Amino acid sequence: MRLSITYLYVIFQYGYPHSIRDVLAALPQIRRLGFRFLEMEGLGAAHLRAMYAHRKTVAAALADCGLHVHNFCVVDPALVSLNAGKRRKALDGFRMGAELGALFGSETLHLASYAPPVRYISAKPYELGGKRKYAFANQTRVRIPACFRWQSVWDALVTSCRACADIAAGHGKTVIMEPRVGEVICSVDSLLRLIEDVRRPNFQANFDTGHFSAQRENVVLALKKLEGNFANIHISDNDPVNPNHLPIGEGSIDWLEFFRVLKGMKYRGYLGLDLGMSQTMVQDYRRSVERIREIASQLKLSVEV
Repeated sequence: MRLSITYLYVIFQYGYPHSIRDVLAALPQIRRLGFRFLEMEGLGAAHLRAMYAHRKTVAAALADCGLHVHNFCVVDPALVSLNAGKRRKALDGFRMGAELGALFGSETLHLASYAPPVRYISAKPYELGGKRKYAFANQTRVRIPACFRWQSVWDALVTSCRACADIAAGHGKTVIMEPRVGEVICSVDSLLRLIEDVRRPNFQANFDTGHFSAQRENVVLALKKLEGNFANIHISDNDPVNPNHLPIGEGSIDWLEFFRVLKGMKYRGYLGLDLGMSQTMVQDYRRSVERIREIASQLKLSVEV
């Protein structure tokens, strides 16, 4: 297994979205933190276009820092729009993201399902707050439009995921779906149903311990339920009173059993540390790495950083 750092680190350091200058400034920081593997994102259409326009500069900076991007995420809610024309336009952006993933040598391309198209009385469950920072709403209230049909939402998601998987297949890549609290795909069973409906061999799940715990899934049981159907893992701790992504060992997840089960699965992929914003964020990453190393040593499990 290889321990990586997710793009939340860059987002929390520089805002959402941020400039290419910020991207380039973040890369040596990530290397100084001790990571050699990372995930990157195109944060909306404008940020994705900027990443694409400066792709050679970014690729050179990655090489200079000795960093490997193993997962590239295209962030665009229009990918699941009920409007077919908007989805087709968003797929052009995904093609751009797939090219970036291919240039960077990424093994996977990453999707999200986003919040259902209902009217939110307050904040959406997972969206930008003030100063371009993520806000995780613990409670949401909605109003259902008269024209709302869940099947239409589901059909749009399935159609988009199939198209993305087909584009990714042309680059020899696997597409992974992120589960997030309050979104269309939020649970193990919704992921399993989506994988079954998409029916593409290169479409799998991104296993996310923090979101599954916040969704009140038993994380270790969820691991077994999704066995053979995930191609990447995000790890953070969590107490299921809220969706906060805590440092490893500071929540309620049974990490010793999690890694014991993962070892039994002979998982050889990536573990992306996906920690939330705090005043001690750098120390949180370092403590989390050390705790993972301690557990790995106890289990005689190989974890490469």
